[in-house]
Parts: sequence; structure tokens; C-alpha cells
Amino acid sequence: MNNVWDHVWRSTILSRNSGDAMTVRRLVMAVILLARAVSVASAVPASRPAAEKFIPTFAVCYSDAKAAQSIEETAQFDMLVLSFGRHTSTVWGRDGRNSFVTLRALHPDIVLAIYALGPGEYNTAAWGQIGEGWNWLKENHGRGSADCWTALGRKTGAYLQGAPYPNERLMDLANTNWQRYWCDRVYNDYWGGRKGIDLAGTDAVFADNVQYRLIWQGQWHAESQPDQSDEPTTYFADGKWLNDRWRSDCRRFLDLAIPAFAGQGIGFIPNFGYMGRNPEYWQELDGLPNPPYAAMEEGGFVCPWGGDGKSFKFWDWEKKLPVFAGLRHTKALMHNHGGFFAGSGLAAMDGADANGMTGWDALWFSLTSFLLGFDDVTRNGFLSFTIWKTGEYHYFDEFDPRYLHLGKAKGPCEKRGVCYYRQFDDGWVVVNPTAEPAHSVPVRQTQARVVTHANFRDCFGTPLVTRFDLPAHRGVVLLSEGRQAGNADNSMTTANR
Repeated sequence: MNNVWDHVWRSTILSRNSGDAMTVRRLVMAVILLARAVSVASAVPASRPAAEKFIPTFAVCYSDAKAAQSIEETAQFDMLVLSFGRHTSTVWGRDGRNSFVTLRALHPDIVLAIYALGPGEYNTAAWGQIGEGWNWLKENHGRGSADCWTALGRKTGAYLQGAPYPNERLMDLANTNWQRYWCDRVYNDYWGGRKGIDLAGTDAVFADNVQYRLIWQGQWHAESQPDQSDEPTTYFADGKWLNDRWRSDCRRFLDLAIPAFAGQGIGFIPNFGYMGRNPEYWQELDGLPNPPYAAMEEGGFVCPWGGDGKSFKFWDWEKKLPVFAGLRHTKALMHNHGGFFAGSGLAAMDGADANGMTGWDALWFSLTSFLLGFDDVTRNGFLSFTIWKTGEYHYFDEFDPRYLHLGKAKGPCEKRGVCYYRQFDDGWVVVNPTAEPAHSVPVRQTQARVVTHANFRDCFGTPLVTRFDLPAHRGVVLLSEGRQAGNADNSMTTANR
């Protein structure tokens, strides 16, 4: 089928034959895509869902895995989002097998997703170009073409370059031919072998910036002219960004791409965002006829974006929580991160941001926030945490169920005062999401031990309390009397999870 797909696309997109012939070929492609969509209930990766650990985790490893950790540590994660590159495909390889097959031998249920910039933009960097390249696109489907795939500036008429990432060019997401070309070239470049990198054993494409708001608004300029700011003709009018139009075009792309990749046994995972600001986006995504296996909330529960740039931020925390908890089909990749800490390795976690929040504090705020909304029946999410941006990563002891496992959730979270509580078999998680400390917070049973990073490995010397103080933006575990923090006292059905 791969050869058929490639042949039809070449005859459809690259042909310079008559318009009637082009129409026929497009109809043929539509039939093929429709056939692939038949009986596709959900765009899940080819492997089984990730192992049902107490806290399902993922890591992001870009830059061609130059900061790759050991294969033993890496294989403990339940999902990896990896850059597309030769080093990534070989760095964990053993005994003639590539990285991905070797990782799966250690963790059969791991989900392996490979990065590609989504069709809202084109990546002009040598490592990221797809298909025939940026120059070919400009020559054949650029300015002046009857079938223009690129966005053009309304003031300059030029191609639009992003200021935050100069390798990115804005595309016209409304063009269905461009959407189809993107699907075809990503699949054939990656899994069809056109770029000569072995992806055997991988499960999904992670499509960056596939979201319902146009990326980098107000930060586009004419190509190679950074002093000439501009906006796209298709998505800006009367002084306003036309986000509803972009949303509609992105939805059409998802309706095309998810079943097309699923028909090839490849899952589709968008970097979606805006969970707190626009919860309706996530509700629509989760309710699609063919919802994606997962989608990333890159801002997680903590992130470094905005403000002074020197402290963790917690944008829309209270709005994100019910959206995450309500997901039933698509799993949220809650990516928690910060970029303020010097150095590498776990020692950097001891450092503090401008407000005194250490990396460990932020990890515990993130994981307890995640546990407030994680559904252990539908398995609606994965958690990540890093202070090393998108290169270095570590599998923390907190992720290991031997050391932290509270059993099954007893019900949804609830708010008492300023804090959020959720009960589990072994106790509670409690989160203070506010900017003010909470004093004399009541334990929800007679008494419990307050568990944090400092004592979760050995907490039996910690005194039982009935009340405790919880600083701003902190999360803790309340361990019930007689219970263990790890999985030793849980049933056999949950002990390994």
C-alpha cells in the first residue's frame, strides 16, 4: 500500500498534466483516504497502551538524542517523544537492532512517537525539511502559483518567517492539497524510508504546533527581513487574527490526518495546547469521530513562560484540572518544565527559582496536580517533568511504584478552602494552587503523615499530624496511619502499576 500511496501522490501533486487528469487523480486519492478511514475507531499506536503504572510517565528527548540517558533508565518511561534523526535511531540500539526495537524489548508497552513540525508551518532547517524541500515548495506552490500552499504577508506579499524560530515558515493550512502532501511526505520520509532512517518499532508521529490558534501571533515577518513585520492574508483581517478560521482548517486537517496515519498503523499526537485558556478546544478534540491517541499540553501544570522568566508559572491551573479530568478518549501529555537551573544531573533539582521553589518542589506540585485529575480507569494522561528543557531527562524515584503508589482513587478531587484534595486507598494528595500559603490545613481523617520528596523513601519516622501548613504552589501526600508510600501494601492487581 505504501507504494500505491506514494505513486498516487506523485501523480496528483507533482503532475503538470491537464486539469481534468489532475481532478481524476485527486478523486482517486480521496477514495484511498476514505478507504483507510473505514473502521478506524481511534488513532492508537500500533503497540498496546502503556503499562498501567500508578503514574504513567513520558519524556521528551530532542536534539537528536545528544543528551540520551542510559537505555535502562530511558526504557522505564511509558512514552517517549523523540526527534527524527540518525543518532536517535541508533543510540539505544543493541545487537544489530535499532533504538526503538531495543527499547521495546525492555518495555513492551512503551509508546514511541517521532517529532515532525505540523502543517501550519514548514521547517526549513536541514534536519527538518520534508518532501522536495522549501525551495521546491516556493517554486511550485508559492507566490504566483494557482495552487499556493504558503502563507503570504498581507503588507509585503512575502513568505512569512517566525521570529522565535527563524527556521519556520508559515503555511496556508486551508489548502487541502498541502495538508495531503504533508501527510504523505511525513509518512514516506519517516516510515517509507525516503530519508534512510530506520524507524522500525515506533508507534506515532508527534506533530508540533497542531493547535486551534495560529502560532506566534504578532511575531511573523517577511522572509529574511526581520524589520518587516507582517500578517498572513488568509488569517488576519480588520486588525484581528482570524482564529476561528484557523481552528476550522486545523479541524479539517485532523479529520484527514488521523485516519490516514491510523490506516498505516501509525498514531497521531498533536502538540495542542491551550487547555486552560480554551477548554472547548480539548473537549472538541476528545469528541472527534477519530480522536487522536494523545495530545500534548506543553504548559502542563508548571512552565517557565511569561513574567520575569526566572520562576515557575502556573497559568490557568484551576481551569486545566477539570478539562484534564474529563478526557475520555484522548490522553493528555502534561509536560511540566522550567528553564532556570544551571548545570546538569539531578543535583540541579536542588536549585531554586526566584521565588524559592526548587526543582523537587515543582516536581511534587506537578505530580500531585496530575493525580488530582488522572482517571485510573480510562488512563487519560501521561506526566513528564524536566528542568533541562527538551534534551536531558531523568526517571525520578517518584515515578517508580515501589516508592510511590497510593492504590486506587476513591473518587474525584474536591476543593476545601483553598486546597484541593483527592482520596486514594492509602491516603490523600493535597495541592495548594494559590500564590498564598495555606495554614493549619486539616487532615481529612484522624491523622496522617505528610509526605514530600524529602521523606517519601522512608517516611515511618515522620510524625502523624492532624493539621499542617502548605506553602503556595505546593503539593504533598497525606499517608494514612498504617499505610506505606510504595506499592507493597496494595493488591496484586495494582502492585506493579
